[in-house]
Amino acid sequence: MTRPGGAGVDADVVVVGAGLAGLTAARDLAAAGLNVAVLEARARVGGRTMTVVPAEGGWFDLGATWHWSDQPEIRALATDLGVEAFPEPTRGRALHEPVDGPPVPVALPPEPAVLLRFRGGTEQLCGRLADRLPDGVAFEETVVAVERQGGGVAVTSDSGGIRTTTTARRVIVAVPPRLVVERVSFHPALPPHLFAVMEATPTWMGEALKCVAVYESPFWREDGWSGSAFSDVGPLSEVHDGSVPAGPGALWGFVALDVDHRDLSPDERVPRVLEQLGRLFGPPAADPVRYVERDWSADPNTCEDVHRHVAPAAYGHRVYAEAQWDGRLWWAGTETEAVGGGHLEGAVRSGRRAAREVIASLV
Repeated sequence: MTRPGGAGVDADVVVVGAGLAGLTAARDLAAAGLNVAVLEARARVGGRTMTVVPAEGGWFDLGATWHWSDQPEIRALATDLGVEAFPEPTRGRALHEPVDGPPVPVALPPEPAVLLRFRGGTEQLCGRLADRLPDGVAFEETVVAVERQGGGVAVTSDSGGIRTTTTARRVIVAVPPRLVVERVSFHPALPPHLFAVMEATPTWMGEALKCVAVYESPFWREDGWSGSAFSDVGPLSEVHDGSVPAGPGALWGFVALDVDHRDLSPDERVPRVLEQLGRLFGPPAADPVRYVERDWSADPNTCEDVHRHVAPAAYGHRVYAEAQWDGRLWWAGTETEAVGGGHLEGAVRSGRRAAREVIASLV
């Protein structure tokens, strides 16, 4: 769905990407009285947040889930949007599954701050941000080119083979840097050192394959288990309690990155995941009422072809805080933020930083 103010409509600022970073930036820009066009390649807002609401009740995040009580920007945003948080259930014993023996109880170190989840799921943050934008979001608009033009920029997007150009005074690109390198052409070309940094910046959640098993209740707690487990066997490398308050139980985990597990088809993988949950938490764990998964590495709007082959680098390189083209082009996204990079906190911080810089350059 494309709403007014979307692709092809002149704007003060184009924001590329309707994930948490892009929408946070768009909110601040609109609040400053600027006309904002938000272009999103997907048919939905949310980026790497995704919440499912099954018929059995509850809600379960297939994308980004956690934040911490000492992360001020995401906490302030949630408060502003009226989204409540609750502590992650962590009481009970955790498990370690070694290669050469059965699972054994382990003591986990305490978290430095309270681990929190959002009541109703994380994706709603993005939905509520988008609802506050006067001109909404233009969906299924894949940005393929950004060009410096006169005193501003021209942003070309593709929607089903139809290309549209949106002109603006400024542009904020809030898309994973390596995806930008692969997908978007810049005219004039960006500096080689910037491209090198972008290629070396790992995509947050770019290799995540997240699985969620839903049960009538969190039965493992009755036996004193927290729902947390760490495995050297797989296919899940880690497992956590994803249950919702006064609702269904759930266990969720990430599939290990090794080839033996990542190259399985869903028909091969799911039985192995459920068998592993049964090893860890008993036979009932192998028989959920619902099972869902999300392979972010197979999402073309999250990951690029080289995602497994580039050496990791730290988030928040200083080049992402530097504008290009005399202040016309800015960057946002959790990978671009040194504080909270790789978390929801980093996404919010980056969006607010980019918006501040753009506002300062225009007023």
